[in-house]
Amino acid sequence: MRPRYVKSVAQPLARLRLTVIAHSRRGFDPAAIAVQDHTSSSILGQEMQRLPISGISLSLLSSLFVAGTTFAATTNPAKLPSTTQADATQVATVYPAPARRAAHIVPQIETSALAALFDPVAAGQAKVFSEMSDLEVPMNSDIADTVEAYYSQPKAKLIWVDGKGPTPKAAQAISLMKQAGDWGLSPQDYSLPATFEAFPAGSDERTKALALFEVSLSSKMLMFLQDNFRGRIDPNQLSHYYDFKRKPVDLRATLAQLSTLPELMPVFERLLPGNPKFTQLALELHFLRTSEQRPDTSTDINKVIVAMEEIRWLPQQFPQRYVFINQPAYMAYYNENDATALSMKAVIGQQDHQTNFFEGSIKTVEFNPDWGVPQSIIHNEMLPHLKRDPAYLDKEGYVVSVKGKQMPSAKVDWSQPLENISVVQPPGPDNALGQLKILFPNAHAIYMHDTPARGKFASQDRMFSHGCVRLENPRAMAAAVLNQPVDFVSQQIQGGEKKDMQVPEQIPVFVAYFTAWPNTQGTVEYFDDIYGRDAQTLTAMSATTASRTLP
Repeated sequence: MRPRYVKSVAQPLARLRLTVIAHSRRGFDPAAIAVQDHTSSSILGQEMQRLPISGISLSLLSSLFVAGTTFAATTNPAKLPSTTQADATQVATVYPAPARRAAHIVPQIETSALAALFDPVAAGQAKVFSEMSDLEVPMNSDIADTVEAYYSQPKAKLIWVDGKGPTPKAAQAISLMKQAGDWGLSPQDYSLPATFEAFPAGSDERTKALALFEVSLSSKMLMFLQDNFRGRIDPNQLSHYYDFKRKPVDLRATLAQLSTLPELMPVFERLLPGNPKFTQLALELHFLRTSEQRPDTSTDINKVIVAMEEIRWLPQQFPQRYVFINQPAYMAYYNENDATALSMKAVIGQQDHQTNFFEGSIKTVEFNPDWGVPQSIIHNEMLPHLKRDPAYLDKEGYVVSVKGKQMPSAKVDWSQPLENISVVQPPGPDNALGQLKILFPNAHAIYMHDTPARGKFASQDRMFSHGCVRLENPRAMAAAVLNQPVDFVSQQIQGGEKKDMQVPEQIPVFVAYFTAWPNTQGTVEYFDDIYGRDAQTLTAMSATTASRTLP
């Protein structure tokens, strides 16, 4: 399969900061917001036009909504593989969605009869709190812990309702969540009950419904912010090819901020991805959804949605210096000061030896390395040669040792456990690792290295390794991470002896897998899903949505 480059005409607007919200200065209008119609973004567009808007800062949301005229009215929700109640269990066996439970709130708020007489608002709020003890609202377990702790404290305050109905802050929260699709999320994950509309003001039924609305909105808003910050799914649950420490979100501090701050933007800005690449992907998603549909538009939309999920697994901001390897593109990049200073072709793992998706820190460059042959390669590739020619490894220049004692390969009893045997290829021009390797310690024994098989870089499909990353121009990459000229690297190699050199400062490396990724000009390029991982991610997203929306 070959990389497929499809360049859109969407304007790269990386300089736009991801900040915007409509600040409502009037009461909440549930009929206008139409909370129950959570799949229709056109209602949101109409409500945004009705709201008195002040203090809007141009950002992703404003660039999509304001610059795109009535963007919300023309954008469709994200199209993911459909998941019904019947097949949700089957999907969940592939991806285990987070544990969920009902939050059990024990309210501590009490209002005396005299206080209620002089402060009917406080009395109404106390009634809402009192109804929370009977609620059974399913939510992710970590969110349930937070919601219980907040609403069960003696000094708890209502965040989204005032005893009579929802507040302007609730309108802001709902407006944000209704546009979840603009950020590559699924709006239905954050849908809310709005049954209070059917009940008259002051009735017990309305008070119960407002209690349900208050707790549900806290749960959904926490989930929305958490999803924006770290992604909907845990990549480590997809397969062993993913290795990420999931980014933590202090949910209790976040809910406390939602309670005390007059509006939501400070919290939202803190947790929304700040990487310009994310902005470019979001703009590409808008472009794809609002432009003339092509045969591959649906596929491209899914690639962008997956990319927006995956970028959330990485740091919120990329560092000043880093190496980025994009496996589907078969490319490696060295980036410095928000610019790509170096790019080169790369060879990655074969289908049965796939390169993992993870991040690490470059610590060492090794010149003239030897190669300790992995036991899997000894078993699968060398033993067949040895059966035909016991002296095969001797002729090829390998050093064989049995329990630490060096001996000719022809004299080794190859029927014994391979754990007893080591095979090492000494440094030299024919060494499988070439003349240098760049190390970033990880659990997968993956590193970047040179190679004597230079012809492989001419191939369109460069899946030839056992998982490590071969570089087209390894000396240039080594010079970049060492902060030295290429001539310096060449001098270290000339002597021929094995030598380790620490980099002056550790440099992050992202061994990534993006089938949609913005280039240096901000134009999104598309690549084949060479390992079939996008399908896994989309299925996991559907399983997650199913777990959140089923009763």
